[in-house]
Amino acid sequence: MRLLVRGTLGVLFLLGTAGVGYAGCDPQGTDKAAVDGARAQVQTDCTCDHADPPTVNHGQYVSCAAGVANTRAGLDPSDPNFLPQNCKGAVKKCAARSTCGKGSTAVTCCTLKSDGVTIKCKTKKDSAHCPTDQGAVVGVCASCCDACPAPGSGPTCP
Repeated sequence: MRLLVRGTLGVLFLLGTAGVGYAGCDPQGTDKAAVDGARAQVQTDCTCDHADPPTVNHGQYVSCAAGVANTRAGLDPSDPNFLPQNCKGAVKKCAARSTCGKGSTAVTCCTLKSDGVTIKCKTKKDSAHCPTDQGAVVGVCASCCDACPAPGSGPTCP
């Protein structure tokens, strides 16, 4: 019985401390304006090259986006361009999941369930690699963060 009580208390202690010290970014809620502002600046400051071959490759684009996120996260919280530290990853992730610097034929590809809900999005080297016969849809946006559900909306959409 004593072992059961100790084990239960140990599990409760671990569960109670699991979230301490980490507050996640909410890019669709309370942090939306800050993340959208940073992503809009990425679209302005970073070259999203779709040429063949690109003069700015994908790694350079993502590095530029990371620089924007880091700069905004270093601002004073009272600055209107401030990005919370825990939201830098959201900005970087959207850049990393983009077609920028991957050539003129690269596309975002949204895989959908039968009811139209997005399961996942990936970048593909061209539309032929997006299995539309299996419920996938080619996106018109440069980033998976904006492409799904189709037709998509956000800073990387035309």
